[in-house]
Amino acid sequence: MRLWIYVARRLALTIPVLLGVTLITFSLSHMMGDPLAPYITEKTTEEQAAALRIKHNLDEPLPVQYVTYLRNIMTFEWGFSKTINQPVADAVREKFAATLELSILAFVVAVGTAIPLGIFSSVRHNRWEDHGIRLFALFGSAIPIFWLALVLKYVVSFQWDLLPLGDRYDPILWEVREPIEIKTNFLLIDSLVVSGASSPIISLGALGSYFGIEWSRGSLPHFMDALKHMILPATVLAYGSMATTIRLMRGNMLDVLGQDYIRTAKSKGLSGTKVTMKHGASNAMIPTVTLLGMGFAGLINGSVLTETVFTWPGLGYWAILAMRNLDVSAILAYTLFSAVLYIFANLIVDILYAFLDPRVELGGHLSVGEISIVSLSMLMLLVSYLDIEAGVWFGTGALLFCAAFAVYFTISWLWKNPEDIWLPALFAGTLFLVWTILSGFFMFIVYFFLLVYSIYIIRNWHDIKLEITPRLDEFWRAAYQVKRNPLTILGLWIVIFFLAVAALAPILAPPAEDQRDPKRMEEHFDYNFDLQPPCYFSCTGNSGEKDGYVLGSTNRGYDIYYGIVWGSRTSLDVAIKVVVTGTFIATVIGVISGYYGGRADEVIMRITDVFIAIPGLVLALAIIAVTGERSIEYLMYALIIVWWPGFTRIIRAEALRIRKLPYVEAAKAAGASDFRIIFKHVLPNCMTSIIVIATMDMGGIVLTLAGLGFLGFGGAADLAEWGKLVAFGQEHLLAGEWWAFFFPGLAIALWALGFYLLGDGVRDILDPRQRS
Repeated sequence: MRLWIYVARRLALTIPVLLGVTLITFSLSHMMGDPLAPYITEKTTEEQAAALRIKHNLDEPLPVQYVTYLRNIMTFEWGFSKTINQPVADAVREKFAATLELSILAFVVAVGTAIPLGIFSSVRHNRWEDHGIRLFALFGSAIPIFWLALVLKYVVSFQWDLLPLGDRYDPILWEVREPIEIKTNFLLIDSLVVSGASSPIISLGALGSYFGIEWSRGSLPHFMDALKHMILPATVLAYGSMATTIRLMRGNMLDVLGQDYIRTAKSKGLSGTKVTMKHGASNAMIPTVTLLGMGFAGLINGSVLTETVFTWPGLGYWAILAMRNLDVSAILAYTLFSAVLYIFANLIVDILYAFLDPRVELGGHLSVGEISIVSLSMLMLLVSYLDIEAGVWFGTGALLFCAAFAVYFTISWLWKNPEDIWLPALFAGTLFLVWTILSGFFMFIVYFFLLVYSIYIIRNWHDIKLEITPRLDEFWRAAYQVKRNPLTILGLWIVIFFLAVAALAPILAPPAEDQRDPKRMEEHFDYNFDLQPPCYFSCTGNSGEKDGYVLGSTNRGYDIYYGIVWGSRTSLDVAIKVVVTGTFIATVIGVISGYYGGRADEVIMRITDVFIAIPGLVLALAIIAVTGERSIEYLMYALIIVWWPGFTRIIRAEALRIRKLPYVEAAKAAGASDFRIIFKHVLPNCMTSIIVIATMDMGGIVLTLAGLGFLGFGGAADLAEWGKLVAFGQEHLLAGEWWAFFFPGLAIALWALGFYLLGDGVRDILDPRQRS
């Protein structure tokens, strides 16, 4: 019974999140100018446009337009996609089938490979097999999905001619030579199973006769053709998901194998295989279920890049075409649909996790704040569906009520707790710091604090000197742990290498004398369509001349070597600004939300859930597409918007755990203020998670930046950015000019791999359980 209450509670909480997502998509639609754009085509007359404007209340104030938009969503009036000349609702249904079929195959491959490898890696802990599987997994997380797709496409399809280069099927076979009817748009099913066939080979007997269902011969050539077209894109999609699952399964298995009941099972004389599989793997699978569910939803996100490379006619490829053509209705529909998929995948995972693990606390009751939010959201949807004008009045009243309650709650809180006046000051300081980072003044603040800290060290040198010895002992312990972990050493050297390249860029690749911005690549027009091969260490010409390109040139005459060297500065600049800004925002919000809990935590987490619901890459693409600004500054804004929510939830979870520990309770009993407890006890003990996540995010941000650049949304066309270089190179893949996409993609993969390996090592160093 309690499980059903838990399910009902989780279902109820999805409603305000969905409502929040519609607010984001509605705001995006108004950033693009004319809100009528989703409903018209090139053939729409002025009279028809005027009628549509009246029908959708687009001449009315924004509240009326939003309620109308909400009602259109509920009635599936999602507009018309100019990109494919089709109603959006029909396009989503058709494209989703193609994406889902590909994702299911990728999911099966990923899970079937990752779980056995994770178990084997944990059994061979700290041996060469374990290190090899960990490196394989980390490289899978680090490798750009679009670059892996191009490499496999070049080697397997172009060089070896084993599999098709792209598309979903061979049109000559399916439409000309042996045409068959496509009913479900799942080609593997349509090619084998057809109802009402004239020459069935398998009948369902009486049951089949009753329902009129028969299984036809199908067509093996069609099935094999569809499967061949799926193998490469499914493999690419599976690798990234597989890598994450291996790491999680390995970590869960190591935790389980150290438990007392495992030692008891071994002491009873059970074989190692039985202990591992029956007692270890079955219990380690429970936390893995969470990732598997969200990993499947993540495949939809990854399909954007994969489908673009293989021209797979699914949701992702349609979305990119829509964004390039500013197809408003398609952009909004894809963003909204992706969010719905994520929300319901998360819901299913939570329910399944609660069912499998009896330790999960099934707190079924809703708090007063949650009941209020859910009730208002449900009433808003119901009233908007029944009557637009009533929906406007109800929404306006609800908004005013929430605003008044927030003001009342804030004032009453500060009135009862005047010592907490530092909270609004902290939020104001956070906004100021974010502004300094994005505006370029942050380094002046850093230099100022370094100066102040240096003065502090000089004035208190006697006391600080006493703390040096234990600090040195801690340093040597960390150095010992790094020394015994070869992967951490590898990651450290890779990071140092790229930082050195970024710092020495003017020396390694000096710009031309008349070049205003060294981060803008110089186009050599003589080689626009005559790609120069790499000359490596035997170049006889200068950069921009024949036999003067160290790593070759792209189809626009850009020097790949120059682009990689200066691209390291672009990557470092974006990564530092996004990670520092996102980390600061997430730390402040997460620690305060987790420590105080209550109504403030409920409101903050519901807002966070809205942003988490939309896949990061999808939201970043939508923001850049609708604003029409493709500068690197707007790109950073988009990345910050999508990056902080997930980080916030992790820090909040840590703060929730720490605030219940005995030493925090003792500090409260001793009369310590909330400010002192948060910054003296809670925040320092969250630093392990903060440092590890921020280190790994230095790699993740660059992967996202490169993905946006590859799709054509990452700054100016001539910006020295690795993803753009790969995009330039892919156009000449069929000419055999592999260097044009290979070297920039390798730089992206090594950058991400270095920070992932380093992050893993930092986690081991800071983990007190590893100190022995």
